[in-house]
Amino acid sequence: MDDVDDFEGQAGRWDRWAPFYGRDSLSHLKSDEAVAALAALAGDGPALELGIGDGRLALPLARLGLRVDGLDASEQMIARLHEQSVDLPVRARRADMACFDTTEQYPLVFVAASTLFMIGSQDRQVDCFRSAAAALTTRGRFVVEASTPAAVAGPPVVVRYVDDDHVRLTMQTHDLVGQRVVSQELQLAADGRWRMLPAVRRYASPAELDLMAQLAGLRLSGRYGGWDKSPFIAANTRHVSIYTPVE
Repeated sequence: MDDVDDFEGQAGRWDRWAPFYGRDSLSHLKSDEAVAALAALAGDGPALELGIGDGRLALPLARLGLRVDGLDASEQMIARLHEQSVDLPVRARRADMACFDTTEQYPLVFVAASTLFMIGSQDRQVDCFRSAAAALTTRGRFVVEASTPAAVAGPPVVVRYVDDDHVRLTMQTHDLVGQRVVSQELQLAADGRWRMLPAVRRYASPAELDLMAQLAGLRLSGRYGGWDKSPFIAANTRHVSIYTPVE
């Protein structure tokens, strides 16, 4: 694929995902725990979410009274967010989270659900850390929730769901050298309906993320096995890492 690290290419993929993303793809993530943890970190706010999507985290944070700004590549995702955010303090705009500017600084910048890995190259992932660092207040926090490499680079075919009338499969190829997984989710229904939903992810280990943070003038201040602040151990498939500016 020629556009694995192309902003418009990723935008097109997530425009295709937009009608189905929240409903089908995030049921395994613990949104309530994430919202509680992020609200505590944000204090009075505001917060900035990278890859805000259709508002799985931003909307409940806003219902708590926290103002949430967001960036996303997909116009369709942002449109779905705005359909639900009437009268809530949520603002989203289309922007490249690898390279963005803000007019203010935030006590909390966060990127959840391995969305950082949607940036397709190491250099641009470093740029994301730098952009996030520039958007932080002096004592702000950049929070990254991501899968571990073993969890991202799974088997070539994964059965997501099966019942009498539906099948959901994910088929993927793994470029071990480039640390890149290219996948298609195939959704089939008994009435003949089907769809293909693509994704490209460039994964990184927690140690590699720490080095990216260091290059951006940030340091690791905490790492957990989940939003509940459980210890991060080798068996974990996800981590929540908190970075703060180097003083």
